[in-house]
Amino acid sequence: MPKYLTGGAVLGALCVLVLSEEILTGALPAGVVLALVLGDYARWEGRGRPWHDWPVILLLLPAIAAAVWIAIGGLAVGVERTDAARLAYEVGPGVALVGLLCTLVSYHGRHHPDEGR
Repeated sequence: MPKYLTGGAVLGALCVLVLSEEILTGALPAGVVLALVLGDYARWEGRGRPWHDWPVILLLLPAIAAAVWIAIGGLAVGVERTDAARLAYEVGPGVALVGLLCTLVSYHGRHHPDEGR
């Protein structure tokens, strides 16, 4: 599952990076998401795909913040866009990235089923 969530986050971040045409509210936070998601997956794989992996979870928290900034940054700094463009290049991809990243955090935070026994 993390492979697919990571792939979706990478694709979403790449779309924002290429299409947003805004540095501070698009390309920069998308680059942060991209770097952290790829680093997160490599670290998780390198550690042998452990259950409840705090370092991997903590690596995704700044990526979530960057995804939130993609969703709201244009509004906060007053980027001139039509409503349709704002939905297509900011809000939609930002919210999608937040959802993917939060799901990825929940996957990395799961506990082994035999832990409580």
